Amino acid sequence: MADRSEVPLFQLPVPEGPPRGTMDAWQRRDMLVALLHPGCDICHALHRMLMARAPHWRSQEIEVFSVVPPGRPGEPLPPGALQDSEGRVSRELAQALGATQGAGVLAVANRFGMLYAVLDIHGGPTEAVLHEALEWLDLAQRQCGECFAPLDWD
Repeated sequence: MADRSEVPLFQLPVPEGPPRGTMDAWQRRDMLVALLHPGCDICHALHRMLMARAPHWRSQEIEVFSVVPPGRPGEPLPPGALQDSEGRVSRELAQALGATQGAGVLAVANRFGMLYAVLDIHGGPTEAVLHEALEWLDLAQRQCGECFAPLDWD
């Protein structure tokens, strides 16, 4: 099997809390990592859907991270999103995910950071993008993290 890319390990500051990022989930939880456009209604709609499901997913050992690169001054950050004020993490994510700089993407990775899918947030209806991501996440959870053999089939 071909080598898979990996999601970069990062932590970003959170107002009134400890830093958060993929380093927190690495080797512990599967990950959905969104790289959002600042001020974009479609990206923010996906982010709201992710945040609404995040508490349930945490109980299933899935962690959600939405990273927002620098936008226009004074542009509000969606609740629960991680502000990448320097843009470094956003650039690393875009490069690792094979996305053009400034693209809005949703990545699915297993607990070891290995990428299963990178979906264009603007590639279809928001619900369809999330549904496809969840199908990839289901596959990631059913495979052995070392050899990728299926662990369980319905």
